Amino acid sequence: MELNIILNYYNFCKNNHSLPLKGDILYWLYKIFSKKNIKKIELNISIVEKHSILKLNKKYLKIAKPTNVLSFLLERNFLKKTLLGDLILCKEIIEHEAFIQKKLLKSHWAHLIIHSCLHLLKYNHKNIKETCIMQLKEIKILNLLGYKNPYFK
Repeated sequence: MELNIILNYYNFCKNNHSLPLKGDILYWLYKIFSKKNIKKIELNISIVEKHSILKLNKKYLKIAKPTNVLSFLLERNFLKKTLLGDLILCKEIIEHEAFIQKKLLKSHWAHLIIHSCLHLLKYNHKNIKETCIMQLKEIKILNLLGYKNPYFK
């Protein structure tokens, strides 16, 4: 079964230096969704600045601080059956995290997109068991992409 991915990729940053390429993101998405029983998905990915993700985090999660990524799962019966959801990623925070954690920027982008897509697939990290399951899935996908385990240096 061939997987068809429609990626709506938006950049809302003034500085578009060092953003992941759409082709790379599509490759990562194929690795995430290829083993699922899905024929076609549509996903919106937006890259935003810190002030934008802060507003979204306040509005939707009632958290008054910026974050690296937000995932919004769209209910399957709403609008299009293929539209899975929205990922909002903060360029400034992701770049800062990669620098502080001494990670390759591209691998950190891949990790956070994988992490947020797993949330759309209803993986979570509300307790230690769910966290372990989700992290093992992330590590497995990252290894398939040739990236190191992000949780150990």
